[in-house]
Amino acid sequence: MIQVSEVTLQEALAKKEEGNKFFVEKKYDEAIKCYSEAIDHNPNEAVYYSNRAACYLALKQYKKALDDTEQALKRDSNNVKTFRRKALALQNLGRLEESVNSLNAALQITPGDQSLKQEYQTTQQICQSYLEGLKQIKNEDYQKALYQFQQVIQVCSQSLEIQILFVECLAKCGENDRASKWLMQIQSEHGSTPDVYYLKGIIDLYNGNSEKAKKILIDGMKVDPDNKKCREALKKARKCEELKEKGNQLLQEVKLNDAIECYTEALSVDPYNRKINSIIYANRGLVKQKMNQHKEAIDDFTKSIELNPQYYKALIRRAESYDKLGQFGDSVQDYQQVIQIEPSLEQEMAQKLREGQKKEKLAKKKDYYKILEVGRDATENEIKKSYRKLALLWHPDKLKDKDEETKQLGQQKFRDIAEAYAVLSDKKKKDLYDSGVDPNDQNGGFDGGVDPSQVFQMFFGGGGGFQQFPFGGGGVRFEFR
Repeated sequence: MIQVSEVTLQEALAKKEEGNKFFVEKKYDEAIKCYSEAIDHNPNEAVYYSNRAACYLALKQYKKALDDTEQALKRDSNNVKTFRRKALALQNLGRLEESVNSLNAALQITPGDQSLKQEYQTTQQICQSYLEGLKQIKNEDYQKALYQFQQVIQVCSQSLEIQILFVECLAKCGENDRASKWLMQIQSEHGSTPDVYYLKGIIDLYNGNSEKAKKILIDGMKVDPDNKKCREALKKARKCEELKEKGNQLLQEVKLNDAIECYTEALSVDPYNRKINSIIYANRGLVKQKMNQHKEAIDDFTKSIELNPQYYKALIRRAESYDKLGQFGDSVQDYQQVIQIEPSLEQEMAQKLREGQKKEKLAKKKDYYKILEVGRDATENEIKKSYRKLALLWHPDKLKDKDEETKQLGQQKFRDIAEAYAVLSDKKKKDLYDSGVDPNDQNGGFDGGVDPSQVFQMFFGGGGGFQQFPFGGGGVRFEFR
């Protein structure tokens, strides 16, 4: 301890009182000057350091605040207020476990202080969120990690480490605009550190600016040759692009299974690169579409759209597959969305929209493909085969021993099957139906006198072990012997 005269002690005390007045008036720089002079007069007094620390906290100069609280506690290790100020400085610097320890030390001095207990518990929760966030980053679950760091960053805003982790989580969760704003703040306060190059690189990459991103990542490795993050991000960017281009080439060569394998491998490279993965999903969907795997294609197109809702090519392709599956209402919605995203395609999409609406209207009446249990791309032989099976299955004679409700159901199904076959087996009618025009409106349909038993008779030729008897309105019917 330095020996100080009584006069000097009084001068120090006067400077402290002057500093306190400035502090109350929020004139923190003037207060710091006064407390510093008080320390010069009497460096043994802990309060002067602790008060100056309070000024630094108000000015968000947390490193200086921490230094002063440590000096104060060397001189007085039982000052609760100083422990709390130290905890606040540590918290803002991202040293959360140390902050908890500082508050715990204060609680040992005044265990009954309820506000201190609450502060301790809150800091503990923040510390747990921080540790859980680190765990989720290690597990590469950035969405869960972001949830934790959203809470942490509010009280640790000056921690460069936590800021970097937070921005990385934002970028990998697709929140590139927020990530860019935070990165600008980091760069203005800390300059272009190796981590800044990495973050800037992945943000540009995930925004679809691949060439610019690769250049930034290369620059980052020039600044720091040991920058593993930049090297790994660059490696992934290049590999993903190479696999995508290889898949495109295989698609052009009509090596469809190989193309699917290539696109699938590309999707595993960097699951956080939404822009390029959206394109790859759409390309893989296109391959499946060409293989008439429309349900699987729709799954890929949907994933593409989820990753990039503005990617209208995926919407157009999904609409085409919906159309093939007879889901005309869904295809109409997709075409409408394309027009909203890309007005220049309005004329082209308007035509598809009208066709889809016609088909949707017709589908609400009867879906002949569904009735015959065939796909919309079914061949003539497949249509005949399905009619044969279903007509025999639902022939009224098969149901004569059933209850009345089942008989009525069977008669309606028998009629629908015959109606569907009459249209789909006739090329002209089928073309009309596929274009969204009801062929029955053109020819009177079954209300015009055509009986399902006549369709049955024409198909089976009237022989082969069946006995004719009346069906409904005077047509021909067959009875099983």
